[in-house]
Amino acid sequence: MSVYLPFSDDEYKMSLGLNVIDERNWLEVSDSIDQDRQLSEKERLFALSPNKVFRAEDLAFEASLETLLLVISFLRINHPSLYARGRELDLTLELDVNGWKEYFVTYPDTHPLAIASRLVTEDLLLMKPGNHESQNYDDSAWRLTAGFLAFPAGWSLDEAMGEPTIGIHKRVPGYEESLNNQVDKLFYSLKPQRIVERLNWSLTRHEELFRHHGKFETAAVFDINKRNAGRKIWLRVERQTFRRLERTGLVVFGIRTHMTRLESAITSSADAKRLIAAIEQLPESMAQYKSMGLFREPCLAWLAAV
Repeated sequence: MSVYLPFSDDEYKMSLGLNVIDERNWLEVSDSIDQDRQLSEKERLFALSPNKVFRAEDLAFEASLETLLLVISFLRINHPSLYARGRELDLTLELDVNGWKEYFVTYPDTHPLAIASRLVTEDLLLMKPGNHESQNYDDSAWRLTAGFLAFPAGWSLDEAMGEPTIGIHKRVPGYEESLNNQVDKLFYSLKPQRIVERLNWSLTRHEELFRHHGKFETAAVFDINKRNAGRKIWLRVERQTFRRLERTGLVVFGIRTHMTRLESAITSSADAKRLIAAIEQLPESMAQYKSMGLFREPCLAWLAAV
């Protein structure tokens, strides 16, 4: 699988950077070790402590079922091998909508969104709309109503459940001023046939996919220098997708996480120069939020030598 390099040497500006994608590219599927590892890690985390990775409000059931049926249909048509994996694990059954509803009545400890997100590498979250006509943000805002979050980057479902978009991103410097209205407007403007994606990147010294912490770290880092930074630092890229559900009207927010050692991601001087420019233009508040300031100088020195 190719490595995403979504950073730019243009002047820093917080923006959504959306691309419209075809339905067949909604979920990212590949024949790779990384995919197998992430799918196995999802099963492990869910079996170990389901409440840490999955939450859902009661009113989210219908939208969760609609999401599950979409994921099953997507895999059956576009990626039969991954669909077959779901059948082998008894995650998918040949049922219609009514059959699935009866299944969840029979097995109340399971949930359609928990099944859907374990079929694919994406973490899947559901956002519910407010009152679009209201001028009051608290009334009109979209809020998180359900989610399977196996690979968080410094946040948790406990903090985010029921929160509006600005509440979920309240610690992100500049979010309220730059993106909040854009995100809510995007959700209201989405049509079921229009799926969009964006890429979000960061550098981290932590390899783990499941991290509730990692923002605003201040402890000094002594084990990263200009010689080993390429091996010690990871490029973390989230491919985020947004899709409006046709029947229930909620938005499915998908997050596919990619972790690549910097030395494997940056293999040319041109890419190194672009990343150097992106790091140097990053506002100090954002660098502190991403905890990148702790290793910025050795990272820049390593990149300069590529």
